[in-house]
Amino acid sequence: MTERRRRAAVLAVRAAILAGLALAWEWLGRAGGGFFLPPLTLTLGHLAAMALNGTLGTALLTSNAALGIGLPVSILVGVPAGLLLGRRRLLDRAFSYWLDVALVIPMIAVVPAIIVALGLTLTARVAVVMLFALPVIALNARAAVRLIDVDLTEMARSFCARPLQVWTKIILPAALGPLFGGLRLGLARGISGMIVVELTLIPAGIGGLISGYRSRFAAADLYAATLTIVLEGVVLIAVVQLLEGRLARRLAGL
Repeated sequence: MTERRRRAAVLAVRAAILAGLALAWEWLGRAGGGFFLPPLTLTLGHLAAMALNGTLGTALLTSNAALGIGLPVSILVGVPAGLLLGRRRLLDRAFSYWLDVALVIPMIAVVPAIIVALGLTLTARVAVVMLFALPVIALNARAAVRLIDVDLTEMARSFCARPLQVWTKIILPAALGPLFGGLRLGLARGISGMIVVELTLIPAGIGGLISGYRSRFAAADLYAATLTIVLEGVVLIAVVQLLEGRLARRLAGL
């Protein structure tokens, strides 16, 4: 099977799953009367209305202000930190324990302390996004470089390869898949943190819309706002996969 046919098969399977979910949603909504689960068509109609009257755009801008700052900072800090811990055992023993602790702590219990310390501000929401995303990004970057065969790097050095060449020719290409897997997990956790803080303590953005619709039992609007978060996640994951493919081709051409 050629590469083009494999891609077509993958897209066909994804489209079939998406169509099945959409049909099931529509049927369940109509069968149940639409009070607790509105049909998909009604939800999409409310989503379009929210987009046209500006409610959705304003909420997305508010929410993504925290994600747009917190996630890049988490990547810029977490990836180099994870790579360094993965290649330096002494630093790894000193600091990786705290990353493990940060990963297992129930973040929802820490969020109120952040709000008390930083107030109901954008800074607090950015801190929550970083708290959710940074540990998993750093730990996956650490694991990615620790999986590399040491013999490969030693052989490269024996042939007088410079440190930059060792990184670009051996370490980064071998670690690219696990590294981007960590970025996808970090993105998912960052979105979760963005919504959690808005649902629990700071009623702003998409989380604020969901809280408001929930209190009014506006089911169609509630599902429309929730569907917006799902669609944003799908788009962002697709962007990350596109960047991964381009970076892999670039590293292969070095």
